[in-house]
Amino acid sequence: MRSEPLHIRLLNLLGAIRDLAPFDVMTAEEEALLRSLLICWHDGHDISVGEIMKSMTEVSSATAYRRIISLRDKGLIKLRVDQTDKRVKFVDPTSLALDYGDRIHRALEGLVADGKRR
Repeated sequence: MRSEPLHIRLLNLLGAIRDLAPFDVMTAEEEALLRSLLICWHDGHDISVGEIMKSMTEVSSATAYRRIISLRDKGLIKLRVDQTDKRVKFVDPTSLALDYGDRIHRALEGLVADGKRR
């Protein structure tokens, strides 16, 4: 039996994770936003709604905001009001978003371990 290259297996695993409920309700654009947010959170950065909207240069501010709100409505992020400036909101992960990141982490670890055994 011929085994698939690691990058193909990775893509298949990521697709399988995305197809699991509740992650299957995300659009590709929302998934890309969530992945970039996971990186920011891992680096320990507080990220504001305004920063996200400015960084999404390929879409309008209204579209960027709709994507943020959609992730919130799907239970993947929560919004936190800044204590010093009530106009500023920060985006924080929910346990569901952290679970998504953890599933990707475990899938990658499995691929790396499997690749070392071959």
